[in-house]
Amino acid sequence: VCAEVEAEYRRKTNKRISLNHNTVRNLVKGGQLQREFNEEKSWLTREEAEEVITYVLECASWGHPLDHKRLKEHADELCRARLGSNFPECGVGKGWTYRFVAKHSDRL
Repeated sequence: VCAEVEAEYRRKTNKRISLNHNTVRNLVKGGQLQREFNEEKSWLTREEAEEVITYVLECASWGHPLDHKRLKEHADELCRARLGSNFPECGVGKGWTYRFVAKHSDRL
C-alpha cells in the first residue's frame, strides 16, 4: 500500500516521498504522530505559541524587540495563568527561549 501511495503521489506531483509501513500501521492502530507527542510535552499550547510569536513581532514592530529574558517572562506568565501551581516556580527553564526561537526561526 505504501509503495502504491508513493507512486501515485509521484505521478501527481513529480516529487518523491517515502512512507514507512510501520508508521502507517501504528497510526491505523491509534498511535500518534511524533509532532503530536512532542506537543504534549510542550509548556505552551499551539495557540499560546502563536500568541507569543504575535507578541514578539508586535514588540519588534514598535522598535522594542524582546530579549531572551523578556521572552521567558512572557512565556512564564502564559503558563502560570493556565497551569497555576502545576507550573514550576523557576519557569520554562534554561535554554527554552533559544529552542523556541530556533523552532520558529522562519517567523521570528
